Amino acid sequence: MTEMFDAGWLESREPVDGRSRPAVAVTMIKQAWQQNGWKRILDLGAGTGANVRYLSPLLPTPQKWTLIDHDEQLLAAGSLPETAGVATKIVRNLSSGISKQIESTDADLVTGSALLDLVSESWVNEVVDACRAKRRGVYFSLTYDGSIQWHADVNNLELVDDPDDAAVRQAVNAHQRRDKGFGPALGPMANLKTESAFRAAGYQVWLLQSRWRLGPADSNLVNMLISGWESAAVEHSESELNDGERDRFHLWAERRRETVAQRVFGLTVGHLDLVALPGPR
Repeated sequence: MTEMFDAGWLESREPVDGRSRPAVAVTMIKQAWQQNGWKRILDLGAGTGANVRYLSPLLPTPQKWTLIDHDEQLLAAGSLPETAGVATKIVRNLSSGISKQIESTDADLVTGSALLDLVSESWVNEVVDACRAKRRGVYFSLTYDGSIQWHADVNNLELVDDPDDAAVRQAVNAHQRRDKGFGPALGPMANLKTESAFRAAGYQVWLLQSRWRLGPADSNLVNMLISGWESAAVEHSESELNDGERDRFHLWAERRRETVAQRVFGLTVGHLDLVALPGPR
């Protein structure tokens, strides 16, 4: 996904995230939790705490959460469930020293949501090394995988392409690979790169579908997506010295906003959840 971090965007996407997550991910984490006596959870890029609100009521107690985000206002904005216990909130930029932060919290489980596509391969490798050292569990949810598809309606997955859908998707995915403050971003390759790194570290790894399926009831969120994709595509075209694409992408956005206004459409946006658990000793 394009990087939109304001509270309104996070609030709009939270219910869609919740219904899109695969239940089996929590089942596997809960089993490992009970087997290993886990209780400490570190949530990276926590924002307003959506990951805590989803996971905490589904996991055994007691729980001790640590939430890290660079935005103090986002951290302060969200309420947390009672099952999370007394959570520690840390305002910190995650772009450097991530292994020390993981080690300092002595986390049993490291989590993050909509984060991996923003970070670099070296950042992922540092996280893998820090988790392998203490056999920590890992759950990164809702990582964008590069797929954007428009459909006839929310219950009919027949593709309904605009002539410029592919060009917008390609520009957005190229924009996703820009440096987001962590080094060159993994973008749509994040899931596969992270899976490979954890497997090489001896972990059991699962990639599970958490695809967004959107329709007219999600029109507000879809319009936010269109605007974000439009901006990313235009910015990418300008960086490639291809200013002639600007009008093309603006016109595409106008047509897709009209699609949404007609309230007969479906949109899927590909995401994957990654669960990585230490292998047998």
